[in-house]
Amino acid sequence: MKLELKKRIIKTLIWSTTKYAAETWTLRKVDIQQLEAFEMWIWKQVMKLSRTEHQSNQEVLDTVGENTGLINSIWQKQKNWLRHVLRGDSVLRTVLEGRMEWTRRRGGQSTRMLDWMNSNDEEYEHKE
Repeated sequence: MKLELKKRIIKTLIWSTTKYAAETWTLRKVDIQQLEAFEMWIWKQVMKLSRTEHQSNQEVLDTVGENTGLINSIWQKQKNWLRHVLRGDSVLRTVLEGRMEWTRRRGGQSTRMLDWMNSNDEEYEHKE
């Protein structure tokens, strides 16, 4: 099978399944690392590279002719979804903006989606 056909199959079947409902995910550093590792594992499987060959991630991406796209596409989906939600006036918008009144639960402060998007905005702008 040709490389271009393999890439199209991966992007339509595997990426769409992996990114299901990604708009609502709050990604931690661990999640991002695992998704990037999964993406590299897929590309190495396509190229039939073994673990013992020890190629860097950039070398594998250059061989396949791709950029790291999984995290960037999830990031773009989240931006589009937030724009859509924040455009209207709904309960979901109130919750996302943190204007909802409730008692704080015990434990550390949980990361809100807007906080996560704002803190990581600069990190992903240069990768796109």
